Amino acid sequence: MTDLLAPDTAADEPARPGSDAELGALLTAVAAGDRAALADLYDATSAAAFGLALRLTANRAAAEEVVREAFLTVWRDARRYDPGAGPVRAWILGHLRRCVLDRGGLAGLREALTRVRETSGPA
Repeated sequence: MTDLLAPDTAADEPARPGSDAELGALLTAVAAGDRAALADLYDATSAAAFGLALRLTANRAAAEEVVREAFLTVWRDARRYDPGAGPVRAWILGHLRRCVLDRGGLAGLREALTRVRETSGPA
């Protein structure tokens, strides 16, 4: 049986790799100009970013370029991140979506979303 009066040990445990707490710490370091932190942030989130970019663009080269552009904007805009607005990963993927919009406009994004829906099948 769990002891409800036992101290909470979860607060004493280090953040999981890729947890929002860890990503937030990396983003804070990125905002201070830490390039190594940007590399670590990229390592922790680029697979998800590339997967989304590939689904939205349906083109590997375009997806790679969009991811590159998104992480450049993350580097530039890291100081603007507001933890109250949502998780770091969602903030990064929001930058990626904006890069897709910038590349193909709204029509390009609509086409990409249509392709995603068509290839995803029923929910």
